[in-house]
Amino acid sequence: MKAIVLYDKGGKYGFEPNWSEPKLQPGHVILKVEYCGVCGSDIPRFAYAGSYHHPMILGHEFAGEIYKVNKDSAFETGAKASVLPIIPCGHCEGCKTGEPFSCKQYQFLGSRNDGGFAEYCLVPESNLFLLPEGVSTLQGSLIEPMLVGLNTVRKSGFTPGSEAIVYGAGPIGLMTACWLRVFGATRIVISDLRKFSLNMAKSLGFDELYDPLSDDEPEGGFDYAFEAAGSAKTITSSIHMLRPHGTLTVVGRDTHDTVIPVVDFEQLMRKGITLKGCWGYNDNGEHKLLAKVLSEHLIPLDKFVTQTVFPDQAPEMIAKMINKSIDYCKVTVNFK
Repeated sequence: MKAIVLYDKGGKYGFEPNWSEPKLQPGHVILKVEYCGVCGSDIPRFAYAGSYHHPMILGHEFAGEIYKVNKDSAFETGAKASVLPIIPCGHCEGCKTGEPFSCKQYQFLGSRNDGGFAEYCLVPESNLFLLPEGVSTLQGSLIEPMLVGLNTVRKSGFTPGSEAIVYGAGPIGLMTACWLRVFGATRIVISDLRKFSLNMAKSLGFDELYDPLSDDEPEGGFDYAFEAAGSAKTITSSIHMLRPHGTLTVVGRDTHDTVIPVVDFEQLMRKGITLKGCWGYNDNGEHKLLAKVLSEHLIPLDKFVTQTVFPDQAPEMIAKMINKSIDYCKVTVNFK
């Protein structure tokens, strides 16, 4: 099968035209991958960090067609499905909280287990989400970041009719903004330093955009702030933008220590701001809502995809992403 293989740490990856196909196991299906998105977390793995073991097939944002099933499977071949990549153990103290990303010994398709940057992938049945009628597998490949955005808004405790500012107009920040719109925010401001990203936000229907380098600060305060840029500066900006007793939810992660000056931390304390962290997604109880939003196309998923390449073109595209020589929102690999 065609695959993009991470051979080792240190930027050692490449396209393989005849990689070994996975074998069907009990409780699993073989998914024929159609589209797999490149996540920001994939980039350092490709560039230098590697994964948990090698060789490894990365890719955790993917969807395709069920290709092989066991005789006792509840699924049928030919069905279109998206993959929810985390595989919690289901027994540890973290799992008892109902939060899959709190698991202390989880597996994960695309980092600890082979993922979606290949024509075929072995997927546990419990990690499949069947796509509603009229939802393409390209759209399905965006369900994982879509769920991360949903979880970010859920964790914030957002209430309809509130006003929010989102720092960082990458895929997660934009997904967060889209869910805020679905849930009835009366005002959404999106902030970024990159003109390309602000134009992406505009293409998704957001018209109150804020470039801190060139624009005046938005007037008025906000009930909720979402930090999706991975920057200490935007955390401190959020503190100042929030109204007293507002909520700051952090989903972005810096690659360096996050240091908040004491004067800004004091403002967080004096204003009684609630600070919440968010990691990954939690699809428990969300499948009905997810199907509705997908079926009614309440989030314009196609517009997130800025580049699509074939598998043999993927290493060159990944190198451009590593070198930051292109602008992009979501890059996908087409295995159809």
